[in-house]
Amino acid sequence: MLTMSWRTNYRQLTKLLFCIQLVVGVFLIVLAFATEFRGVWVPRWSLNDRNEILTQLDGAFNHIFLQVYALGYAYYPSQYAPSKIHNDAWLKAFLKEAHQRNIRVSAWVNLFYSWGFAPRTAEPIHPINMHPNWYVADARGRSMLDYSIDELRQLSSEGYYLAPSNAQVRSYLCAVVNEIVTNYDFDGVHLDYVRYPRRSFIYDVYVRSAFMKHYYIDPLELTTNRSMPERYGLWGVDSLTEAWHGFVADDLTAFIRELRSVVTPRGAVLSVAVKPQYEEAQNHYFQDWPTWLRNNYVDFVCLMSYGTSISSTLQQALRAVDEPERVMVGIGLYLLTPQQVQQQVGLVRSQPFAGVVFFSYDQLKKNRAYLNTLK
Repeated sequence: MLTMSWRTNYRQLTKLLFCIQLVVGVFLIVLAFATEFRGVWVPRWSLNDRNEILTQLDGAFNHIFLQVYALGYAYYPSQYAPSKIHNDAWLKAFLKEAHQRNIRVSAWVNLFYSWGFAPRTAEPIHPINMHPNWYVADARGRSMLDYSIDELRQLSSEGYYLAPSNAQVRSYLCAVVNEIVTNYDFDGVHLDYVRYPRRSFIYDVYVRSAFMKHYYIDPLELTTNRSMPERYGLWGVDSLTEAWHGFVADDLTAFIRELRSVVTPRGAVLSVAVKPQYEEAQNHYFQDWPTWLRNNYVDFVCLMSYGTSISSTLQQALRAVDEPERVMVGIGLYLLTPQQVQQQVGLVRSQPFAGVVFFSYDQLKKNRAYLNTLK
């Protein structure tokens, strides 16, 4: 009895300490954003500039999202993923100098987006070669890996996605994130492509099996079995389809909570780049980011509101969240003139958002007039 009581108390204490960490983390986030958030995404193809990035930014930003994992490759020596850069001296030096300049840096991680339209890598330990069963599937049960590049382009998909519900995928990605926050002095982890590629690719065997354990119906039948309306009625099929879609979104949310438990104990904040229109994010990509914010599964989100007009998107975001001070607005420089960027920055500043994030460093380097838009 004494042993069981000790174990129970230990579990309760562990949960309490984790909750305290979450509360303190959110408090520190709010405190840090008491000044305007001015962020910039630095993509992997800009890492050749790594020795001059901070100089190029000229003190205009207080947060950098530095891409260190994308398309299944790490840009540091990784124990788990194939590496594009095998020496991490540059990364440690970059983080040290950024902190000396009072700039926070988040590790930007492309989570489920595993490969694009380039010829497939021959790297043997890349998931596309080592674990071809890790990928999403369509409503006929066909793996995304069986799609040609032309087929994916016709579907407006960026490329090949890992299956978020696969336990092995989750374990793998958690290991990657954990080694990043354990080995390097990042202030946060910034997740990108935390979603399904589209509504038609939610039928891999892993998420279907999980649903069947609860509802005893294979969701694949909802789209392929013509006798379903006869068995359950049209309303019944609609209810099951709604339950299925809700299940997929909730399952992805559960993984966000799992990643939170990896990141927070290391003292890092967790942020996510999200589809800016929350209804589209939820209904088509199963990315329920308002819930992630509301329940403190993430510390803040960055709306990828790239376009020439963002007013309606900002209004939708304000309706979706209770704490707009935990929402950053992403601005796509590649679509805009410096004058248009300045107008969008002004619009964001007139609303209760925390600040802006520029996409991306490349455009800032090509046209330094963009730097003046933050003044």
